[in-house]
Amino acid sequence: MNKKCLLIYYSGTGNTKYVTLKLAPKLEQVGFDVDIYRINPLLMEEINLSKYDVVGIGYPIYGLNVPSKVHKFFKKQQFKKGQRVFIYKNSGETYRVNNSSSLVLRKIIKRKKANLTNEYHFMMPYNIHFRYDESLVKEMLTMDEKLMDILVKEIVDEIPNIKKYTFRNNFCNRVLRLMYIGGPINVSFYKVDKKKCIKCGKCVQGCQMKNIYFNKKGNIKFHHKCLMCCYCTLNCPKDAIKMGLFNSWRVNKPYNFKEIEKIELKSPIITNETKGFFKCYIETYQEINKRYKELFKE
Repeated sequence: MNKKCLLIYYSGTGNTKYVTLKLAPKLEQVGFDVDIYRINPLLMEEINLSKYDVVGIGYPIYGLNVPSKVHKFFKKQQFKKGQRVFIYKNSGETYRVNNSSSLVLRKIIKRKKANLTNEYHFMMPYNIHFRYDESLVKEMLTMDEKLMDILVKEIVDEIPNIKKYTFRNNFCNRVLRLMYIGGPINVSFYKVDKKKCIKCGKCVQGCQMKNIYFNKKGNIKFHHKCLMCCYCTLNCPKDAIKMGLFNSWRVNKPYNFKEIEKIELKSPIITNETKGFFKCYIETYQEINKRYKELFKE
């Protein structure tokens, strides 16, 4: 009988969904029966984990932390004693300070007597700060593919892979957890450009928190339950939504990963000479390539 794996994930704009849907068939190819559960931040239901041999937890890193609703969701769940758990998180950069983003999840898993054995950090383009060049995104997705192969190999062969959290990183994690209240506060300053808005309702329909609505006059308005996932600002077809205090970081137009996957790279984007924001990728690429060669002898 095949072992059963459940992938539980939260995704605001689709990055973690993309990783999950790529990861699931790779696990199935090596003999797992895989189920997928997407966290509904409004439902917060308890699900039956007892029938699964392995549970994977996927999430986007928000402000060096697990999203608040993911935190609350897993506080409600009951793991089997000794149940194997792995984490697959993603962000737009891989600085070591992001390592501790799973700190609260680690504590929950330990308290519920499950066994966190592996943790992986995938690279996906941020939907805030600035837009990533599509050639770079293509290269990131290629490296993510290797990291998925590493994940699958280590899960199948039961090879642990856990990073140590430093005191400094844990401290930053705890301080920035204050950002949990940032979304509800910042959304008070959200505005919609009435000249641009075509009232298509895409933001209303796509907001998982049901935070966006049409008022009696037919104008877009906001409640105070925002997670700052940036779905609305990223997907607005007319770039009509101003994201409050962080409007200068607004990114509009979602990434078409299917089309980006077709890009043929003529030369590496990240090299040993890369500087600035993406310099962290040099070490990440090296670690992935090194581990890939160790596991697959290539």
